[in-house]
Amino acid sequence: MKKIFVVEDSKLDKNKIKAVLSELNYELRYFNRAKKVLQVLKNSSQSEFPDLILIDLILAGQISGYQLGVEIKNNYQLPIIFLTGLAKIDQASTNSDLFLTRPIKKKDLKENIQLLLEKKKFNNSNLDKLNKKIVNKLEKQIWYYKDPYTYKLVNASYAQFLGKNEADFFNQNIFNILDLKRAEKIIVENIDIFMEKKLIEKERWIKNSQGESRLLAIKKSPVFDQKGNVQSIFCQADDITEKNILENELRKNRDNLQRIIETIPDMIFLINKNGDILDFWTGDDSKLFYSKDKIIRKNLENILTKAEYKLFQEKSNQLFQNEGTVSFEYSLVIKQVKKFFEAKMINLNSQKNDSRIIVSVRDVSARKNTNLKLRNLSKEYEIILSNVDNAIFLLSVEGEEFRYQRLNCFHEKTTGLKSKEVKGKTPLEVFDKKTALNILKKYKKCVTEKKIISYEEELDLPAGKKIWLTKLTPVIINGKVEKIVGSSLDITENKRKEKEIEYLSFHDKMTGLYNRRYFENELKRLETSRKLPIAILIADLDNLKYINDQFGHLKGDQYIKIAAEIIKNSTREADIAARIGGDEFALILPETTLKEADLIYQRIKKQEKNYLETKDAIKTFSISIGYAVKTSPKLKLKEVFKLADQKMYQAKAKKKKNGLNYRANY
Repeated sequence: MKKIFVVEDSKLDKNKIKAVLSELNYELRYFNRAKKVLQVLKNSSQSEFPDLILIDLILAGQISGYQLGVEIKNNYQLPIIFLTGLAKIDQASTNSDLFLTRPIKKKDLKENIQLLLEKKKFNNSNLDKLNKKIVNKLEKQIWYYKDPYTYKLVNASYAQFLGKNEADFFNQNIFNILDLKRAEKIIVENIDIFMEKKLIEKERWIKNSQGESRLLAIKKSPVFDQKGNVQSIFCQADDITEKNILENELRKNRDNLQRIIETIPDMIFLINKNGDILDFWTGDDSKLFYSKDKIIRKNLENILTKAEYKLFQEKSNQLFQNEGTVSFEYSLVIKQVKKFFEAKMINLNSQKNDSRIIVSVRDVSARKNTNLKLRNLSKEYEIILSNVDNAIFLLSVEGEEFRYQRLNCFHEKTTGLKSKEVKGKTPLEVFDKKTALNILKKYKKCVTEKKIISYEEELDLPAGKKIWLTKLTPVIINGKVEKIVGSSLDITENKRKEKEIEYLSFHDKMTGLYNRRYFENELKRLETSRKLPIAILIADLDNLKYINDQFGHLKGDQYIKIAAEIIKNSTREADIAARIGGDEFALILPETTLKEADLIYQRIKKQEKNYLETKDAIKTFSISIGYAVKTSPKLKLKEVFKLADQKMYQAKAKKKKNGLNYRANY
């Protein structure tokens, strides 16, 4: 069993730490003074030393937590996690292995303890020699971890992405390169690779040194030694952000390309129905395979292959049978290269006895090859577009009008909208008026500013109401925004978790009332308020220890919840009710006189009495209350709090003395 020392003088944090470490089945020992810890270590053998020490950075007493950490590292080299209220701290100066900032979250505490205890297993990992020149020639980002915590080397692409030089990473702890939150996540993932010997592939949006979010396809591969143990981690990443943009937006459209190619024919022939060349014109002699003298009076049968000559005969017969133009394509192998041509045939006039034909021919090999490349690129981007896990949409821009052209498969799946249903429609035709107008503002901003814009939006779509992080990328051709490529990421769950975290940071989880942190913030805020009087009411549960000892903590929790419900139902909308301790509650009553505070007291007592008359009531249920009022700006709220607390204890003492409910006021 792992042994852990906890050096902490905060009762609240100590209870939280105790809960986590008990869950992990570690042997615990608590200290509230640094001097005692040093004394125990001095009198202990090495086998009795703890595996890990948690230290409050600022301890009461002659020796601070910082000094204790330095002493332990210098003399005993034991792993240390510092607990601190500081937002930022120099880890090297504290000589700690890790640090956690308050308020301490159970999940973070648990993960970091496990992380640090596992670290010992990897300190002796050896890396194979790497060819740095080869690595730096790769466009993709490459980096190596020598162990779960330390970089070995990186290539230029990776370093530039983070705004650093390659040398900055050599043998550097991850904490020295990345921010705390991201570093801890990477270390936990690296430890998992070392322990599970598994490959990890993922796609992540990560901000580069310019603050721009880029989508990276990351692959982390374990490197094994001869014994089959993981000795290092090889990582590589490709920037796949631009794959979200359709390749065919490089040109206005393929029809424009074709019109440009077909503008002027290269060669014009005057022939008869039998295929004899009567005359010939060209603006570019370099296109000729024979001189003009040799071409005239030559028959097409002597120039074309049998198959191509047969095609000519079929098309010329078709031309004389039907008025109009006949077009066809054919190919010839010239100097071992296959060339493609397009021919257009027309009667010289409409008289049926006139057998002369004008044939315009041009070399379309370039167009054929271009179309083939475009088709291949289109297929590639279609595959990418259909498989990317982002909702992608394409808009055409025509003046101030925006029309949807298509949605990718993921967009259809996550929104419930169908590409065929929205194609050619404006936002006003797809969404309700209010939503459409908000969306149009964003589209117009993208066109006006001609730059990428990102924003969050909540949309009620066929697949349900969701929150999206949307990015609009303008496609600019000749200085004009012709298209907009939109990419939306579903962040609904992230937003829900953010709200949950925000709620829990200011509320007591058990009762739903505000917590001590919020209560103290409100005291500071109201200290300078001119809206007097302000009353403070302190309520303390009687007999909670008895209930816990006799009936267990579940019953004790029920006891606390009943008190919280009574207090909640007795207060007004503007009042602030908080649970500030295990069995202690406090209320801030804005603009409340002594008489009005007494009414709140009476409500609580009445509800307490009503509860005790119920069938399932805990008969020992009792709340001791004291309250005081600030009537003058000179009187501090802390003094009012202390006075209300004193009155509460007076009530509790009198109740113990004679068993009667006692109302204390000021």
